[in-house]
Parts: sequence; structure tokens; C-alpha cells
Amino acid sequence: MKIIHLSDLHLVEKSKNSLYGIDPRFRLEMALKSIEKNHSDAEFIAITGDLCDSPSLGIYEMLFNLLSEIKLPVYPILGNHDNREMFLKYFPNFKSGNFVQYSKKIAGSTHIFIDTLVENASFGNLCKDRLAWLESKLNESRDSFVYLYMHHHPISSGMHEMDNDANLKSSVEFWNLLKNYENIKHISFGHLHRIMHSVKQGISLHSTRSTTFQVAYILDDKIEYLTNEENSTYAILDINHDGDVRVHHHEFLNEDRYYLGDY
Repeated sequence: MKIIHLSDLHLVEKSKNSLYGIDPRFRLEMALKSIEKNHSDAEFIAITGDLCDSPSLGIYEMLFNLLSEIKLPVYPILGNHDNREMFLKYFPNFKSGNFVQYSKKIAGSTHIFIDTLVENASFGNLCKDRLAWLESKLNESRDSFVYLYMHHHPISSGMHEMDNDANLKSSVEFWNLLKNYENIKHISFGHLHRIMHSVKQGISLHSTRSTTFQVAYILDDKIEYLTNEENSTYAILDINHDGDVRVHHHEFLNEDRYYLGDY
């Protein structure tokens, strides 16, 4: 089974058209074109939040129109730059209770999309209601492999600002819940604007780069540095019959590179 993971689109209004010298809509269009060309056999595309840079109805309408042209199913969730009410005007089917969270049974596996948004804050949280909802979905899925999707990172990244000011505040409660389930195979998340892989409690995790701008690789620094020198990516999750995940990260802006000669 193949799944495509996009994150941190940071779309802006058409009138603005640029963010840090980059056109976020163009980058997303290039990513979607690459996915349709090379991965039409994927089960779906997951987008793990920060759909907008500054939320507006116009941006969510733009995103709705772009995704409507894609043949693959697309499952978005929200990040700290998003707004639930505006998002649900154009994507009403992704709501459960007061949150943008849902579960999908696909090819015998369960895929749970989690809402970590605290509006008007850079950090994330899973309140008691969201943790209870997640627990109910995990209990319903004990007979299948489970894959989780979220925006905020539930583990330490080694990046000072991300881990102290923009992290998932309920990570202890989150992992205490997950330790009761042995069938959770992988967690895909965004927010870091970096490629990162880790393992915690026997569960593999990864993040992928933003489709727009990246965060520089400076661990344990007090300041977060943005960069457009690293290429945008999307992740390709290749899941085998045992439920294990192999993740590749594709630089979709560089598809015309050719390598000749022997290796």
C-alpha cells in the first residue's frame, strides 16, 4: 500500500502570491502534478496541516478547487496556522464533534487523522475530548494495523524553539494512551518543516518538509531560522504486508535531473 504525505502548504491569498520569495500555490500545484504523474496508484494523499499561512475563506476556497482536480482521495487536517470554522466551510465532511478529526478504513488498515490545533497559538494540544475520541477510534481498530496523522510533533525534535514553544503540550498523555495498543505502526506529522525520522515505544515516526519554505538545521539553538535553500518534498509511505512502513522523501521540483554513468 502506498500513501503520499504532504505538509505545511502555507498558501496565501492570490493578491499576495508570495511568501519569503516563494509562490506557495505554484509549489502545491507542482507537488500535485508530480503525484498524479508518478503515484496514481497511491491509496490517498494526507496533508498534515498549516494549509494556510494566515487563514481566510479565499485561501480555503483556493485549496478546495485545487484538490477537486485530483483523482486521488485527499485527507487534510489542520495546523497552528489554520482556522477550523473557515476550513469547514469548504471541507465539512472532515468534522467529528467540535474538531477536524476522523478515521478511515482503507485496505484492511485504519488511518486516524488527529486535530492538535489550539487556535491562535503555535503549540498544539489534545484536550480530554480529543484524547477520548482517539481512544475510542483505537478501541474500534484493535483488529487492524493503525496509522496516525497529526500536525504537531509528539516527540522531541532537538530544535529548541519547536520543542519549548511550539510542541504538542499533551505529548505525555498521548504516549500514555498509545502504550495500550500494540497495533499502531507509524505516525506521520508536519510542523517542523524538516525531514525527521524517529522511533518511540516501538512506533516509527516521520515528518517531511514543507511544500513552501523550510526550517534550517540548527539543533539546540534558541532561535528558529527559516530557509528557502532546501528543496520542498513530499513523503511516500510504502507499507508492506506486515504493516511496516518504508518512507522516501521526493524533491518534486527536481524531477528533470538525470544521472549517467556507472555507480
